[in-house]
Amino acid sequence: MADINLKLSAKDIYEKEFERTMFRGFKPEDVDSFLDDVIEDYQKMSDMNHQLLKVMDENSKLKREIEDLRMRLATGRSESPANTNNFDLLKRISNLEKAVFGK
Repeated sequence: MADINLKLSAKDIYEKEFERTMFRGFKPEDVDSFLDDVIEDYQKMSDMNHQLLKVMDENSKLKREIEDLRMRLATGRSESPANTNNFDLLKRISNLEKAVFGK
């Protein structure tokens, strides 16, 4: 997953102080700039969460396929043609496990 660099931390947001003008309160440019940074960081975090959900969904699909292959292998016949098929299934299971759990 891509490394995301946020502009602001929770502490930065909490401790932010804006410059004040003499009669009008906070400078609108400072507030707008700060809010733009906050919105940009939240968008990055939202995108990262969306990517994570996609990866988790793919991971669960691969785990289900592994379990399905294991069940088919466990209920397979033990004659010699099935042994060749079992070897292929074991190879597929191994490759799927590597994809899901890493090497």
